[in-house]
Amino acid sequence: MARDVIYSGGGTLYFRRLNADGTHDLKIPFGKTDGITLDTSVEFKEHYDTEGCEQVLDARLSSKKTATVKFETSEITIEMLANAFGGEITSETQDEESGATQTIDGSLVKGGYIVEIGKYNVSNLEVKESGDDGATYVLGKDYDFCSKTGYITILVDGDIADGTDLDLTYDVPAQTVERMASFKYADLQGEFEIVTSSQTGNNYKWVFKKLSVVNEGSFEIKGSDIGKLSFTGSALKTGEVGDGSDYFDIVPLNSDECC
Repeated sequence: MARDVIYSGGGTLYFRRLNADGTHDLKIPFGKTDGITLDTSVEFKEHYDTEGCEQVLDARLSSKKTATVKFETSEITIEMLANAFGGEITSETQDEESGATQTIDGSLVKGGYIVEIGKYNVSNLEVKESGDDGATYVLGKDYDFCSKTGYITILVDGDIADGTDLDLTYDVPAQTVERMASFKYADLQGEFEIVTSSQTGNNYKWVFKKLSVVNEGSFEIKGSDIGKLSFTGSALKTGEVGDGSDYFDIVPLNSDECC
């Protein structure tokens, strides 16, 4: 049942991607949004009657209409980053290995520099000088290690001399490693739908037939604030009016359900 006419509350953003062949993907939630606003503007051409002593406005014709949707999200996933930066996601499989071995050529070993294992979430790392009688090096004294990246930092004041061949032993878990390649497309186009969850007023479904969405503003990769992505979408004319507008429709849901 409808509530009163005052509106305040939240809502959920849905998305159907428009493909190059004109088809749409299935509808999915776009992600948790922190706020959604709609800005509209109309530009006019004016005509003045100049027959009399004064010029009098006698006609005003609309010449340009725009509708712009702006929204922010603090839900940072690889999929959301792809939406923001025109990205395509690829993946590869890292197989589980226990007691894996790897030899690092001495030309890659130098104090203050990084040795990259090429695996992720590495555990139980052991670093030794190559050879049967090679010395075993000490974490924190001879090298530092970042498990998530598999980066080994050779410490300048440690016992690992520049140019030393190293033998590594380690474990890695099975996992899927994703990579997002940026700027594969200029904008994100498709149908966007906002279903409101009002605290007081009626709920509505806003259907934007075709939005051209881009990420705008700065994203704080490192800092003290919560990372947010800001999007701006321009409503495009579809040419397929059907039962509604070329641009966007609003449907009262006559419901007090929050979903």
